[in-house]
Amino acid sequence: MKLLVLCVLVFSEMEWSRADPVPDNGSADEDLVQRSASCPPGWSEYNNNCYNYVPRPMDWASAERTCISMGGHLASIHDMREHQEIQHMIRTASYQTKPTWIGGYNAQQTEPWFWSDGSRFVYTSWCPGEPNNTDGQQHCLQMNHSADKCWDDLYCGSQLPSLCKMKVEAV
Repeated sequence: MKLLVLCVLVFSEMEWSRADPVPDNGSADEDLVQRSASCPPGWSEYNNNCYNYVPRPMDWASAERTCISMGGHLASIHDMREHQEIQHMIRTASYQTKPTWIGGYNAQQTEPWFWSDGSRFVYTSWCPGEPNNTDGQQHCLQMNHSADKCWDDLYCGSQLPSLCKMKVEAV
């Protein structure tokens, strides 16, 4: 008898919790996609990418490994607007526009330059006279160099904070 009552309760609960289907006009799916894309806590979103400023100074390779461990790479920059947004993120996080590692490197040569995330290296914001590969030892890219806050090739073993980037993830 108890088993019969339990079965009746379970089936009646299932019937009560069943909802009418939502008409499919396409908007529900679009809203779901828009609401489900986000950055992890502590990351900032811009243009379908997530960015995280890492204030701890480290060499370029350690900074890249740190970004990879968080699901991204050192930041690649593809236009002036993204460059300005990233500078703003760094200023907000550090209260100044500090020299910061981003994902550019030249594979121990003078040219060409690459992004560690594999994207095309098209946009640049080099300081005048850069990249200059001083003493043949500058193969990694820092941003916010000098008063001009431009890009500079730097010795990869230098200790700088860094900026990670990853695509917005669906959660």
